[in-house]
Amino acid sequence: MLLYYLAAIFKGLHPRVDDDFVDKLNYHYTSAIIFAFAIIVSAKQYVGYPIQCWVPAQFTDAWEQYTENYCWVENTYYLPLTSAFPLEYGDRRARQISYYQWVPFVLALEALCFYIPCIMWRGLLHWHSGINVQSLTQMACDARMMDADARAATVQTIAGHMEDALEIQREVTDVSGMCVQKRWANYVTLLYVFIKMLYLGNVVLQVFMLNSFLGTDNLFYGFHILRDLLNGREWEVSGNFPRVTMCDFEVRVLGNVHHHTVQCVLMINMFNEKIFLFLWFWYFMVAFVSAVSMFHWIIISFLPGQHMKFIRKYLRATDLATDRQSVKKFVHKFLGYDGVFCMRMISAHAGDILATELIVALWHNFNDRVRKIQFNSTESLNH
Repeated sequence: MLLYYLAAIFKGLHPRVDDDFVDKLNYHYTSAIIFAFAIIVSAKQYVGYPIQCWVPAQFTDAWEQYTENYCWVENTYYLPLTSAFPLEYGDRRARQISYYQWVPFVLALEALCFYIPCIMWRGLLHWHSGINVQSLTQMACDARMMDADARAATVQTIAGHMEDALEIQREVTDVSGMCVQKRWANYVTLLYVFIKMLYLGNVVLQVFMLNSFLGTDNLFYGFHILRDLLNGREWEVSGNFPRVTMCDFEVRVLGNVHHHTVQCVLMINMFNEKIFLFLWFWYFMVAFVSAVSMFHWIIISFLPGQHMKFIRKYLRATDLATDRQSVKKFVHKFLGYDGVFCMRMISAHAGDILATELIVALWHNFNDRVRKIQFNSTESLNH
């Protein structure tokens, strides 16, 4: 039953037309890569032999199996072969390696964390906005392949849906006791920018979590590992993802406690080294791209004049007679922040031609509404 619900959740999180490339890079491609790594490591740990230990000759097969199971469950510690063996227990404990047992679970958790902003975007968008950005964008994308008549009808339908949604957003009020508050006219825009911030914050947090999980405070840990590999400084010298470690365990025999120290091979660290080095650089790349995308949307959404510049670009592509004051009212009073946001989404996914046709249809609807208001005002004055 749990697997059924998980499958249903992830099926609903497949890429949609209202997600840009950076969104998909975070919740779709990055999560898929991490889940693939988690499966690879799990197969090696639970199907193969993740650890093998060099045991004394008097150990039977059962004793050898017990030793390897114990050393896998408990933490081993790294000690260079040229170093003196530490006599103090505290010195050995300080050298312990405690991450390798948890790699599949941590990778799965990290993959799930990349889905959180996507879940919030889709959940909060339908909860309070009243604008179905995904459906409008999908209709616009489908209209590209239609004939002229069907295309024109679809454009009018999209324009009607947008006009109704924006009108409801402006006029519908939320009543709570004696408090009456208008629904936010920029809710969708603010939500999308907030989700962009969550994507960036998540991947930055993942970098710090990765360093903490590997037991280092060095922010540029990945660069140092790569530099060591390029300079031929292997794990025997650097101690990064050691393949050979030591393990201490005690066995009670006839009331006497026998101490043993064995040398073990962590074959799983051959995979861990490559996986975490790749993820470390991948996270930095995703963080950079997410930061650029976030600042881009902040600028085009809230910098003064950007909305006017965007709409006028499409109106100028037509032969419509437009003056600046009319366009200003059309952008700020009719479309608003969320209307321009929807048009940006449609332009990015359905193309400039369809965006131009839709803006022209909305422009005509706006002018019809203005003429109707003026006519009603004139009639009222005459009476």
